[in-house]
Amino acid sequence: MKTIRERFAPPDAPLIALLAAGAAALVAREITEGRLLYGVALAALPALAWLTAKPAILIGALGATLPLVQNLVGASGGGYNVSSSDLLMVAIGGGILLERTAARPVPIRRALRPIAAPLIQYGTVMVLLFALHPLDVAHFAKTGQRFELFLLPLAIGAYAALRNLHLGLLKAYLIAATALAIAWPFDHGLGQKNPVGQFIANAILLFLALPALRRFLPCLLFLIPGLLLTQSRGAILATGVGAVVILAIRGFGLRFIVSRGVPFALAAAAAFLLLPGSYQSRVTTISPGQSTPAQYAIYIREQLTTDAKKIIRAHPLTGVGVGEYYAADSKITADPVLDPHEVLYLQAAEGGYGLAVSFVLLVVGLAFAVWRMKNVPVAAAAAGVLIATATHGLVDVFWVRGTPVLGFLLVGMACGSLLRERENIE
Repeated sequence: MKTIRERFAPPDAPLIALLAAGAAALVAREITEGRLLYGVALAALPALAWLTAKPAILIGALGATLPLVQNLVGASGGGYNVSSSDLLMVAIGGGILLERTAARPVPIRRALRPIAAPLIQYGTVMVLLFALHPLDVAHFAKTGQRFELFLLPLAIGAYAALRNLHLGLLKAYLIAATALAIAWPFDHGLGQKNPVGQFIANAILLFLALPALRRFLPCLLFLIPGLLLTQSRGAILATGVGAVVILAIRGFGLRFIVSRGVPFALAAAAAFLLLPGSYQSRVTTISPGQSTPAQYAIYIREQLTTDAKKIIRAHPLTGVGVGEYYAADSKITADPVLDPHEVLYLQAAEGGYGLAVSFVLLVVGLAFAVWRMKNVPVAAAAAGVLIATATHGLVDVFWVRGTPVLGFLLVGMACGSLLRERENIE
């Protein structure tokens, strides 16, 4: 099969030099006029375009940047964010589209057929909602990013598995999450504790589910304490739920329990006992109140839920529009938020009860499809991370900070791996 570089031969050297000079001048102008971010982005575009012909590099970089969700375009005020992983996913998606022109393109669409039903029903509801709300650029961008957060990862995951690149992505993610677990206690500017906690939790679940990652056992010495130090109760709960799902798919064999479960349980118990008393108290507090910071956090969540219910009651059928929760919340409270910290309330507020039901069908449908693929090595990880992230979304943010991307990537990998095994794709 021809590669992109073989099908699209580079132009002559003088033309390359001319284009490079023009691009350099444009970048220099943006930087000198104070638009450093745009200058850097423009400078990176040629490299990204060139790298579309090198999927292994881009896919590995995607795994390493998934835990880095800092918004590159500043405060969005409405749920639209651009992180480094967003740029990489778009670049990889562009490369995949270019490869569609090859004689034998990677059969991504065929790989994703087992999950077509839940995808089509959710996508259809999203498109209908888009048509029912004001058709402006901002609404288009926010709706488009919502599709990017689940459709692109599914396609990229399938592509990576079909090209046998998926383990490289997962290893890069595991290393990046371990680095985050080490660094975050010293620099909270690396991310808000709840998404950081979920990124670390996902890495733990990858280790539990995939024998191919057993050489990364020492990472648990940093991942488990790092998870507890975030004090994210939702991420800790999600880890437990995901571990149960993984065990249910892989089976409760003695070898698996000894090689994975025992080290995990011992490390978790030791890390918890070594935590300061205030940390232990926060992690174990589950009731609202105003006496301690842990109780107050739950109290605030209840206030957010109350506000979300008001928005839902006012817009029960079509919601306020995808990414418009902040604008709606600002009309009923002096301290509006981007997300009510409960994904079903967010979906109902954005798109009415229909979108909330459609989201449930999406997650359940994907999980059921992956369950049927449980003989595929990556299936247990896919189900565990998907369900864990959705569980965390019931008590915290889901779409806004990009935490669900790894789960959808893994589902795509499971689909791609299944087709690769069935058709002996090399």
